[in-house]
This record gives sequence, C-alpha cells and structure tokens, in this order.
Amino acid sequence: MPNELLGVGGFGVQLKLTKFDKRLISRNRAETVFNRFARQGTIGPRQGKAISFRRMESIYSAGNAGSAANASAPSPLTEGTPPAGLNATWSEVLATVSQYGQVEYFSDIVDEQSLDDVTATAAENLGEAMTDALDLLTRDVLVAGTNRQYASIATTRGGASGIGSGMYLNLAELREAKRTLKRNNVKPVQGEDGKYVVIAHPDAMYDLESDSNITTFFKDVNVPAHNEELFRPSFKDLPLGFRIYETTNARIFIDGGLSAADVYCTHVLGQEAYAVISLEALPARVIRKGRGSAGTSDPLDQLSSIGWKAPHAGVVLDQARQVVIEHACSVNPMG
Repeated sequence: MPNELLGVGGFGVQLKLTKFDKRLISRNRAETVFNRFARQGTIGPRQGKAISFRRMESIYSAGNAGSAANASAPSPLTEGTPPAGLNATWSEVLATVSQYGQVEYFSDIVDEQSLDDVTATAAENLGEAMTDALDLLTRDVLVAGTNRQYASIATTRGGASGIGSGMYLNLAELREAKRTLKRNNVKPVQGEDGKYVVIAHPDAMYDLESDSNITTFFKDVNVPAHNEELFRPSFKDLPLGFRIYETTNARIFIDGGLSAADVYCTHVLGQEAYAVISLEALPARVIRKGRGSAGTSDPLDQLSSIGWKAPHAGVVLDQARQVVIEHACSVNPMG
C-alpha cells in the first residue's frame, strides 16, 4: 500500500522551507572588570575635557636623624621656642577625555525584510562592544603602570633575563605583591571584604588552582564546610587576603618573553589606585538614526544606522597602589 512520506515524491516541496528560531544564540564575551575598581570622575558641562586630581603628600615628623622609618618619633619642643615651619608637598595627576565609537549601517531592505530583528540585535551587540572597548582602554592604562614585578628569577620581560617556562603565577608571587603594597601603606579595596583585588587571565587562574599552597589551605586549614569553594566555577577568594577576578581581556604579550614565551599581566590593586573619567553632558550611549534622518545624504530613505559613542579617560592615581606581575602560563609557556 503506497504511503505519502514527508520529503518524498510530491511531498518534497513540503521541506523547501527551514524554520528559523527567533531566539538568537548568545554571544561569548569577556568579563569586563577593569573599570569596576576605579575611582569614578566626571567633568561637568562647559568645564573642558581635562581633569586634575591632586593630593597633599603625607606629612611626617622630623624624627631622629638616620631613622629608617617615615613616621619616626619627633624630637621634643624647646620651651618658649616655636618650631621651624614646614613646606607641604603636593602632587597632581592629569587626565584628558577622548571620545570613542563605532557605527553600523542598514539598508531599508535589511531593516524591513530580514527574518531576524537585526537592528535590535545590533543595538544590543554594539552596547556590549562599547562596554568591552572601555574596559580595554582602562586595562591599557593599568598595563603601563611602573610598579612592576617579574615572576621567579626574571628581571625583565624579554631577553636573557626575561620570563620563560616555569615562571608562573602562584601564591608566593601574590604575597610578594601584597608585601609591596603594604610597605607603601596601601589599603585593600573598599567593598571587597578587606582584600586586595587581583585581575588575571583564566590561564593564570589555571596555574593558581594547581598551586599546592592554595589547595592545601582549603583542604587542611580552612573550615571543612568551606572546602566546596574549590569546586565552584566562581571560585575567587584566595588565602591570605586576595580576591581574584578573571577576564580574557587581561593583557598578553605574545612571544614577549624568553624563548618567545607569552607573557601575561596580572594586576594586584589597592584602594583608589586609578580613576576613570566621563563627561556629564555627553554620557556613553547607543545611538540609533532612522532612515531619512541624514537629509540630502540619504535622499531616498535607504539607510539607517546604529552606533555607540562614549567619552572616556583612565589614569593611574598612584603608581604605588598597583603592582603589575608579569609571568608565563603553563598553557602556553613557549609562545
């Protein structure tokens, strides 16, 4: 007995169309964390595009000659004799805002006849691109910081004394960076439970997760009820006062180390290490322009556009409040 089968014979026409799922697949984006721990600054309308951050440097007592401590005990006053006056020291950090942006154009046919709502999707995508771009701008400011630490026995990034295989990020390197911050009287980041913030690449986190000094702490020292912390994908609190944030936006100097090893930058931050600045009158935003809005530049109403524009500046406020650790990673130690 003959049967009609879908896609066979005359019913082949019934498979000419393919159903399109209206829910689009999500995009993979880096975690954007570099602006999160910055001091936020704004410039008001008609105040230019540059900003000055100032600080009166700490005043210490005159102390005893030859003392190694900044805050050594003062000498007693002489009765009836006023002490000599002092001159305070001020420092200034300047930053200038620039604008950044991207735009995408759409024909009227694309706008009206596409199977997917491409303009709505593009607006969302461009918003994500803006967030990512501002994150990278701030990252590059931090990467240029001068308070650097080279892993293991390295003394430079490249060359004969450069960073090579086996010079990975570990708890000892983080402790060294913390010591540097504490010797400079740098406080932990506010809102992070009294911890110094670490921003690192997932490749660096991979090496930290295999550091026995860390795993032993959670296995043998920490309260047993907290041991499951090691198995959480969001694991971020490390022993001895560190909170780590992972992002693939962390800087990698490809082939930058010894024997063409890739060199990663990990940042250890204290309170108010850096600032990001925006313009109050021109906030970051996604901008849509409809067909015909360009006047005689679009006389037949054929083009629309979606783009983002954002003013931004980043600046290190105090080089002593950030340590940049340069190191290799086991995932790709030789470039």
